Amino acid sequence: MRALDNSLYAMQTKKTVSGRELSWLGMGSYGIGGKGHRDKELTEKKPDNVYIEALKYAFELGYNFTEIALGYGHGNSSRLFSEAMQVSKTSKDDLFITNSVYPRDFNSFDEVKKDINEMYDVFKTDFFDSTLVTQSLAVIYGYDKVVEFLHELLKSERTRFVSLSNGSVKFIRKFFKEFGDKFFAHETHLSFEVRINKEEGIFDICKSLGVENIIWRPLRRNLTVANSWKLLSDLAKKYEKSENQIVLNWMYNQGLRPMVMSSSKKHIEDNWNAKDFKMETADYQAIDEFQVPNFKVPEIDWEKEKIGEKGKSMGMAEFCITFDELYTESKHKK
Repeated sequence: MRALDNSLYAMQTKKTVSGRELSWLGMGSYGIGGKGHRDKELTEKKPDNVYIEALKYAFELGYNFTEIALGYGHGNSSRLFSEAMQVSKTSKDDLFITNSVYPRDFNSFDEVKKDINEMYDVFKTDFFDSTLVTQSLAVIYGYDKVVEFLHELLKSERTRFVSLSNGSVKFIRKFFKEFGDKFFAHETHLSFEVRINKEEGIFDICKSLGVENIIWRPLRRNLTVANSWKLLSDLAKKYEKSENQIVLNWMYNQGLRPMVMSSSKKHIEDNWNAKDFKMETADYQAIDEFQVPNFKVPEIDWEKEKIGEKGKSMGMAEFCITFDELYTESKHKK
């Protein structure tokens, strides 16, 4: 097994192996090579070189962390990310890469283990900076089995840290009790419209434990902009920024680390520069206090991420992903 350079230092600090601080903004990887998990049709695929050039540019600007899964893009996401690193001569030691596993990609826990092993081959490595599981994975395959496997990865130095996604406050506390300072990050959703994780205290508990708050789909793949919210439009005009930059700036000033995927160099640069201005306190407060009009949040099953009928009990992740559909339904019922 490859001996980690400065192993003790690397294992005790939440930095890249080379000692770099994490960038404020991460590279989203879902969508690289086309959108879709293994269980979903691949759509919106562009030529490979478009993604490789975009990733190279992101590396040059300073993006240095990502979360990626072998199931993303039917395997294209990890392949293209690895190729972009090679073409750009970007050292893995200068990046912080989280290898994620999602239950939708598997039929058994043996497949989970196989998937993780295959990812090492794709990146030509024998360790990742973090290995991420979802709360739902632990529910499906058993908490003890998942935790035991993560401990094995840590002990063998095949992962420097472990991470969690879409957990409840209760589960985050339990996970931290298990892994302590090896618990790198909790990944969850926050957007202009969807604040349920913030209201539930998810971000506060992670901050108190020293666990990174990493945000998936912060711009909701441009669906937030498509809703034409007056507050966002007014702030964009006031500060001469894009609406997406306003949202990312708001998150940056809360100490959160969003991840955004784009194959456009202009958007990659615009997103990167979103932290480089300051809004008035009243404007941040106005965003904080925004609520989607005439919309009732459905009952959320925090503990099991249960998928139920729309408008009834459902998992947090499903609610965040299906927000627009639910919002449209609520408007038609008025």
